[in-house]
Amino acid sequence: MSFTIKIDHTVHVDGDTRLLWVPRDGLGMTGVVENRRWRSATARAASEVEVEILTPTEFLDQIAGSPRAARELIQRLSQRLREADDRIDSQTVGSAVNNAFLAAKDPWLQRQFHTPLGIGDLPFVVGRRRVAGEGPPPCQPDLKLDDTAPFRLSRNHFIIEKRDGDYYVRDLCSALGTVVNGEPIGHYFRTDDAPLRVGDNEVIAGGVDSPFVFSVFI
Repeated sequence: MSFTIKIDHTVHVDGDTRLLWVPRDGLGMTGVVENRRWRSATARAASEVEVEILTPTEFLDQIAGSPRAARELIQRLSQRLREADDRIDSQTVGSAVNNAFLAAKDPWLQRQFHTPLGIGDLPFVVGRRRVAGEGPPPCQPDLKLDDTAPFRLSRNHFIIEKRDGDYYVRDLCSALGTVVNGEPIGHYFRTDDAPLRVGDNEVIAGGVDSPFVFSVFI
């Protein structure tokens, strides 16, 4: 009789529980082969089923007496291992790619916001908190920072965004531009945006000697 089971075979990645695989045939083969008493997975039937229970000795006798059964066992275990590895790899890479953090490198800037700051929700706009007499900016910054005249930071200075799976910093027509990993971007430069690499990136808003120096971790 064919049946469906609900499996709880999981790993923990970054605090989240991730499903590794759902078996389509027998359970407990790995434990028998490795002579382990503890189980790496538990299962619950989703509907009424009939099962055949084999003792370790009966199971191993079947494998020893049938080259075909031994070959099928090896194929099943190999497939499960490959599927588990593929899931872990894809979930770990996906988690890394979808996580970005913003930190202040300048001690004065560090006092304005707790770092590192997660910026999972994109696009993410960094800008200056407006002062008396100024109108509202074109869009509300996700991170508002204080500055004093003569201002280094524009009210909408730069944005961190994701396009086609890659992260970018784009200058929002700021008065003094933005420097990304040593490359100036903005209205007075050859481009308005620059890609971010995996790892640590330095972003300076308002010129190379500005105190608004950030680390963007991808």
